[in-house]
Amino acid sequence: MGALILVAIGAAFSTLSIDYCVLGEEARISPGFVPFIAGLLLVAFGAMIGWETWKSRVHVTTNPTGEDTGPETETDKQARHNTTKSVALIFGLLLIAVILSPILGFLLTFSILVFAILAVVEREHFWFSLVISLSIGLLAWLIFYQLMGIRLPLGIIAPLIGG
Repeated sequence: MGALILVAIGAAFSTLSIDYCVLGEEARISPGFVPFIAGLLLVAFGAMIGWETWKSRVHVTTNPTGEDTGPETETDKQARHNTTKSVALIFGLLLIAVILSPILGFLLTFSILVFAILAVVEREHFWFSLVISLSIGLLAWLIFYQLMGIRLPLGIIAPLIGG
């Protein structure tokens, strides 16, 4: 199921990024290039994960010596449940980010996404999460907007930074 979610999110990223132009004049990279490539990579990785999951379910689970590993312990089940819950939460946050990006703009959405992953999923301290997410948003603005001259979708923050 997780692999299908990866593929769906990747397809959404790639499809929505086309509105921002993937390649501009003279084949220069445009704002839609990075999300388009990231979406394609998510589709590819999701397909690989799905394939590996399918293959592992077909074969009997054995340890390196070839012996049956036996039933799954309660600790194994809880760890797998927590991992699945975290992955599902991250995918949900990514989906929300894709939906909000045209409204809030890439920089603000990306910063909020990083903050949510750090604070909620990774359970980092509030101030650490805030500083890191703002720093990453500022770094993305400096790299794309200032250094590379790529005009990112700014959404509601356009008047604040002269976009």
